[in-house]
Amino acid sequence: MKSHRGRRSRAKNGGNQVQDAEWSMSALPDDITADILLQLPLKSKIQCRCVCRTWRNLLSDSYFSEVQRERAQSMLVLRSPPSCVSRKAAALAPNDFYVVDLESGSVRNNVMKLNTKNNLPTCHVELVGSCNGLLCLFDKNSKKVFYLCNPVTGEHVRTPANCKKEKQRGQTILDAVLGFGFSPKSNHYMVLRITRKKQTYPISILRSEGEICIFGDNEWKSIGEIPFPDCKKFFGVSLNGALHWILNLDDYEDADLICALDIDSKKIRPMSPPNGFRRDTTEMTLGVLRDCLFICDSMTLYNLDIWVMKEYGVKDSWTKEIVIAKTSLPSNLQNSFLQPIMVSKDGEVLISSDSNVFVWYDPGSKSFTKVTLPSRVGSEFEAVCSVASFDSLSAIMKKECRRDQCSTAR
Repeated sequence: MKSHRGRRSRAKNGGNQVQDAEWSMSALPDDITADILLQLPLKSKIQCRCVCRTWRNLLSDSYFSEVQRERAQSMLVLRSPPSCVSRKAAALAPNDFYVVDLESGSVRNNVMKLNTKNNLPTCHVELVGSCNGLLCLFDKNSKKVFYLCNPVTGEHVRTPANCKKEKQRGQTILDAVLGFGFSPKSNHYMVLRITRKKQTYPISILRSEGEICIFGDNEWKSIGEIPFPDCKKFFGVSLNGALHWILNLDDYEDADLICALDIDSKKIRPMSPPNGFRRDTTEMTLGVLRDCLFICDSMTLYNLDIWVMKEYGVKDSWTKEIVIAKTSLPSNLQNSFLQPIMVSKDGEVLISSDSNVFVWYDPGSKSFTKVTLPSRVGSEFEAVCSVASFDSLSAIMKKECRRDQCSTAR
């Protein structure tokens, strides 16, 4: 990082001015200022972006962003719907977005409401997922409009609306699900939409079709028939340049339980679950813990078993990493649908429930600590685990375009 400051000319007269300059952060070189800002809690870093233009640019500098990524400061992003009496008013009112710093002391004191006056789309949107600190939001008033946004910087880009007529003669769309993924190889952020259709003409069949849109492109592309996931509106786990999901075994009884779509090649490959794993997908969860794929079933009778694939793509590397006795759970969670979200630097596991209760589980002491959120967040919200990113979204999109041009040139 180049330093454009820190070489202040001292006044010939006036020792007070010299002393003030020596104690002012503006007198420090940029790299030292950046190192100081890196030590701050996430909430303070976001607030520092509003102090002055110099700090704003410094916090978006490539050096700062790179170090910030290496430190992987984990956070929750919450979307809280508007608390309006009428449905019509709620549809027009903006949602509230909160960032929860999970690794800087008391969570209650590290919850920050995002500024909705910036470019972040807030009306009639839902959270699809998160990759590298960027969120994917879905516009509920459309079928295929999605936003890729950075909640820290407030920047966003959107996919085009697909105006093609979807329903054809003798065809009924039964369901549609959405996924979000990232490829580190091509630097592409992708939205996947899978529709399940019943066709009655010329013959009666049930099929599912996929289509994708790369953020930065201006079109949706069909990728043909693709296995339908289990019944979740938003699905998919992004890891190693592929989007993973659990199959709906009502449609694919003899298939492997896990399906992976390579984002670059658009090829589907099956992945096997651990040996002896129950194939009832009603309450199964697929996710990522410490850069490894995991699967668990929260509705088993005695234990919450979290299986981790230690070596990606190798079936024999599945390991039962964490076992939580159901009787040790807080009483209000023993009959809930539970989902591991992340592992902290200290090895504690953050678990969420279908009633929006979050607890930290300590495998060493086998104890639980409830995460208490401020009352202003409310009890009805969507949550996604993310990492803090100060990268400029426009820079990411330009980088993606340059990679595409290089690939075309080859």
